[in-house]
Amino acid sequence: MIYNCILVRYTGEFGVKSTQSQEFIEDLLHNNIRRALYNSSGQDILNRINFVTRQGRLYINFEKEQDSDLDLLISIVGRTFGLSSISPCFRTSVRDKTAVVSVAAKLMVSHGIVPGSSKLAVRAIKNPKLDIPSLKQDITNLGKKIAFENGSKKSFSRLRFKKGPKWKMGPWNGNIEKMLEIEVYMDQAFISGERIKSPGGFPLGLEDKLVALVSGGLDSPVAAWMAMRRGAIPVFVVMDPHFDNKNSSGVNTSTVREKALENIKVLVDYTIGAIEKPIVYVVPYESVLDAFIKHGSKKGITCLLCKRFMYRVAEHISFLHGCQGIVTGEILGEQASQTAKNLRVLDSAVMMPVHRPLFGFDKDEVVTLANRIGTMPISNIVSDPCKGAPNHPTIRGDLFEVEEVENKIDIKKYLEQCLSGIEKVS
Repeated sequence: MIYNCILVRYTGEFGVKSTQSQEFIEDLLHNNIRRALYNSSGQDILNRINFVTRQGRLYINFEKEQDSDLDLLISIVGRTFGLSSISPCFRTSVRDKTAVVSVAAKLMVSHGIVPGSSKLAVRAIKNPKLDIPSLKQDITNLGKKIAFENGSKKSFSRLRFKKGPKWKMGPWNGNIEKMLEIEVYMDQAFISGERIKSPGGFPLGLEDKLVALVSGGLDSPVAAWMAMRRGAIPVFVVMDPHFDNKNSSGVNTSTVREKALENIKVLVDYTIGAIEKPIVYVVPYESVLDAFIKHGSKKGITCLLCKRFMYRVAEHISFLHGCQGIVTGEILGEQASQTAKNLRVLDSAVMMPVHRPLFGFDKDEVVTLANRIGTMPISNIVSDPCKGAPNHPTIRGDLFEVEEVENKIDIKKYLEQCLSGIEKVS
C-alpha cells in the first residue's frame, strides 16, 4: 500500500480552550512540527509536503508518494507533544467511490481487521450527502471477498493477515491500534488502517520554562518528560557526586553523571521542534555530600540535607533563566525522604515552587511510562548506590534540626563553591 498522507489528531484539550487560545496553540504546534522536520531533514522535506488544517486535525499531504518521506514524517511528527495520535493514510477523491471502497477493503484485510466488526468507522465533515451506511456495507462485502480469495474457506476470523509495519518514532514507543477509519473532509477521503498513539499534552513552548533535576534513576527523567508534555521547555540540572565508576568487586559501572546525561539525551530528542533548545547543567557536589554524611548520617537526615541543597542549586539556576518552578521525580511515600512531613521539610529550603508530576504514581506506572518514553533501558544500567544514604533514615524529619546542621557547616559557602564549578553541557 502506497500512502500519500499523514492524518494528525490534536489532543482533545485544545477543544476546551477559547477560540483565540486554540488558534494560538495550533499555530505553535504547526511551527514545532515544521521546525522538527526542518531540523531533521532540511528544507527539502518541507518542499515535498503541504499542510491542510481544520479544527482538531492536520493533514500532511505528500507531493509524491515516497516511503522514505512516510517513515520520516511518522518518526518526527509522531512523537510531537500536543498530538493525540497519527495515522498513515491513502488520500483520494470521495467522488470516486470505487477507489474508496477498493482501498479501504484492501487496507482492512492487510491489517487483519474483520469486515463488519466495530473496527470500521466513517466520518464525514462538510459532506452531508455521503451515504455512510451504504459505503460501510460495500467495504465490508469487498473485504470479505478479498479475504476469502486470499485465504482459505474457513471462518474469516481464523484467517491470517499480513501485519502492518512497526513504525519507529524516535524514543517514543506509542501503542498502535488497528482500526479502519475513513474521514471525509470537503471532497477528499482519508483512509487509514491504524492509529499510532502520540504523547499528547500541549506543544513545547506553551508554558514557562522549568528547572528539571534529573538523575540516572527511573523516576526523575519520567517526571521531567511529564513537565515537557504540558508544554514546558526544561533547563536540565544534573548533580554530580563524582563516584568512582568501579564497584567493590572492581566491575565497571556507569556513574551518576553518565546515566543522567543519557536520560537527558533521550528527553532532548522530544524537543527537536521546540523554539528554544533545552539547556543542560552539571553541578559537582562531592565535597558538600561528604559534609552532609559527616554531620547528618547519625541523625538519619543526610538525604534531607542533600535534597534541600539540590533544590537550592536548582532555584539559583531558575532565577538565571526565568524559570517558574522546579521539577523532581519524588513519589509520596516511596522513600524515607519522600514522606509527607519530609517533603515539607524539603520544600522549605526554597521559595520556588517544587512540582512533582509522579506524586501519586506507583512503581509499576512509572516503569510502564519509562518504557514508552525510552528511558527504561538506561535506568537498568548497573551503578553503585549513593554513598550518602544513612542506615536508618528518618521518616519524619525535624526542620529545626536540619537547619541547625546546615548552619553548622555553612551551607552558603558550599552553595557558592558548587555554583562556581557548574558546567554547561552542549
